[in-house]
Amino acid sequence: MNLPPPSLSRAVRRLALAALLAGLSACVAFERAPVAELRCDPDLAGTWTVKAGGNLSKTVRIDARCHTEDWPGMDDRPVALDLTGFAIGQDRYIALTPEQAQRAIGADAGSLAGTAPKGSVFLVLYRLTPGGLDAWLPDSQRALDAIARGGLAGRRLQDRFALVQGTPEQLRDTLAQRLNLLYDTDRKAMVFQRAKAARQDSP
Repeated sequence: MNLPPPSLSRAVRRLALAALLAGLSACVAFERAPVAELRCDPDLAGTWTVKAGGNLSKTVRIDARCHTEDWPGMDDRPVALDLTGFAIGQDRYIALTPEQAQRAIGADAGSLAGTAPKGSVFLVLYRLTPGGLDAWLPDSQRALDAIARGGLAGRRLQDRFALVQGTPEQLRDTLAQRLNLLYDTDRKAMVFQRAKAARQDSP
């Protein structure tokens, strides 16, 4: 069997990673954070194996302050992110600024920060599972359809970019009562599995 040259292997890995991060490119911004203060969820601390389709997986370490230095960026270059957020009922959210979201998906400089209004955020929904957590990004087409029908307050930004508008209280109510207008939780999620601790043999 002929093995692919190293450069081809790296190219395949970059394409696979791009597919993993494609979930983070959902262009749905919220006009403002739904809460006054973002907090660190202590359940996020630890080492995770991140999976999002295919056989690709990446290791992400999150410290006790919800900071990570090795979010899987493009071209195998890790990205530093603060993964603070909030909870509404049993659902939890990570809130990313446009600049953070831009770094997370490896977007061109200014592509999100230059389009999303100042103070807006991108929200990652996640739910804890026995072995880790499942995470989803808003479905941009679902949000745009709801805005067009009048089911959501908001407007279109560029071709496939949705901005959900409202006061913090209104945005909290939207997430609590009309989550299905934004997130398709029936679809396969990005899966975070807790990495197993390395085995230590007895002397």
